[in-house]
Amino acid sequence: MITEIPREKLIEVGSRFRADYLVDQAGYTLGIAALDGKALYELLPDGFKDEVGAAVGKVDAARKDKALMKAESEEATNVQNEAFRRAKVWRRKVAKRAKNAAEMGKSMPDGLLKISHARTIPALQGQLTEMVKLLEANLGNLHGANLDKLLEEGKKLETELRTKDASQEVKRLRELPDSVKEFYFQKGLLYTGLKMVNNAGHELWSADATLAARYNLDILGRNRGKRKGEEPPEGAKPN
Repeated sequence: MITEIPREKLIEVGSRFRADYLVDQAGYTLGIAALDGKALYELLPDGFKDEVGAAVGKVDAARKDKALMKAESEEATNVQNEAFRRAKVWRRKVAKRAKNAAEMGKSMPDGLLKISHARTIPALQGQLTEMVKLLEANLGNLHGANLDKLLEEGKKLETELRTKDASQEVKRLRELPDSVKEFYFQKGLLYTGLKMVNNAGHELWSADATLAARYNLDILGRNRGKRKGEEPPEGAKPN
């Protein structure tokens, strides 16, 4: 068993990722895992390798189903509403202003300097809540015009996103056709499995940062397919 996380949660997780990116990421991650072989997989549950492989196969096969791919595309469009886009722009503006303050020698919290991925409205709303608090607390260490306006904009966006309650997202996912829910479930399984492989890889190579760094989810993080140079070494692709 890959995970005991409830099916409903895995459906929610799976809805956040494109099948194409997950399959590309699996090709890379499982290819690296194949190089380490038994030493890697003995750190994971019994039967794990086969179950992750089965999830890859199901997600890959689903890419040939036009109805499923259309549903996936509509899901991505749904989450990318105007407030979502404006909130992401606001995060970037705040981070750049904070980075300039850091360059001037001011102490800035990581929450203003680093932006983590947020693919759902609840996740982004949580980030904005934290960034607004940090921005307000550190306003005196920032420089330049329109700081008050920047703070006010963040507060308005945070409120706007909060109104798009997480329960609405759960309700929407529950109302999807069974075939789409199964598709998202398999994507959620695969994503969780890839994270576990990464964790095992970092445990295996805990004394070697270079080898541990091979285990990453960079392909998913960039929200697009592989870039040149990201194929696993020859002979590393999983069977």
